[in-house]
Amino acid sequence: MLRKPAEPKPPPRPAVPPRPARPRVGGRRTTALLWLFGLVFIGIAVLRVLGVDGPPVLVSALALTPYLVLAGLLLFLIAFAVRRRVLAFAVLLMTLSIAVLLVPRMVGDSQPEARGDHLRVLSASLNAGRVDPAAVVRLVREQRVDVLTLPELTEEALAGLDAAGLATELPNRVLDTLPGGNGSGIAARFPLRKIVLVEPDVRAQTSAVVDLPGQADVEVLAVHVVPISEGDADRWRAELGALPKPFPERVRVLAGDFAATFDHAAFRRILDPGFVDAAEQAGKGLLPTWVSAPFGPPATRDHILADQRCAISDYAVHDLPGGDHEAVLSEIVLP
Repeated sequence: MLRKPAEPKPPPRPAVPPRPARPRVGGRRTTALLWLFGLVFIGIAVLRVLGVDGPPVLVSALALTPYLVLAGLLLFLIAFAVRRRVLAFAVLLMTLSIAVLLVPRMVGDSQPEARGDHLRVLSASLNAGRVDPAAVVRLVREQRVDVLTLPELTEEALAGLDAAGLATELPNRVLDTLPGGNGSGIAARFPLRKIVLVEPDVRAQTSAVVDLPGQADVEVLAVHVVPISEGDADRWRAELGALPKPFPERVRVLAGDFAATFDHAAFRRILDPGFVDAAEQAGKGLLPTWVSAPFGPPATRDHILADQRCAISDYAVHDLPGGDHEAVLSEIVLP
């Protein structure tokens, strides 16, 4: 029996050489520069998450936390594009952590069942009297303001406001006019009684009881905290810590220049005993109120705080010609 001849084996395929790894863009200098920016970013983000304020330079950096999200996304894209993957994902993780902290300020909170009087409160920082007084009075008139707090009130600014018609709109007042940006005042449609909620210092922080037509009177404080730009973080923290806590027997409202944002632990501690931030309650907590140009981007350092028993039915930010702060307005529904 004849055997079928074996078929010849096919020649072996040539070995395919492995693909060379894509080279990184840039060299050691690029890597060092990216890690430098990355570590600074991660450090600030970690301190924000942990709630640490620290020295003045860190306090100033934390005021710009909303901008960190944009900076983090840009740094992530650059690091990912040039194949520094470890750095890229570390930056992305911290960017998402910061973004999670910002979301509540963009989403309005549910409000308590408050059925008392509606009180429209406006805070207008006067920039040591440089703000156009007619613009302030026009805002009071158009927005039907009941109570106006006036950080940085001077004698000259008061004269300008009265000439523009403030005394007609808000005839009741408690005033502490001082030179420069150290004065403050409160004007209202309703009778006022002066009280002391904060011990006098270089900057006046005027306070008064607003005698409303019903039984529910309100205490109001015109806040003006020392800015961190003066370089004393301990004093800044001390002044924020000295602001009054909620008062169970009467609603308190704090309105003015806190020189702090929601990203400062010292500011958040003011809220812990039972205040709410009107801007955050309305889902407008990222609206900037302080125009720091040309020294930096705008920040949210003016606030209206109300007793958590109150409801916030309105919040808005308005331009003040001649000012370095915007005016902040809130309608507060008393319990």
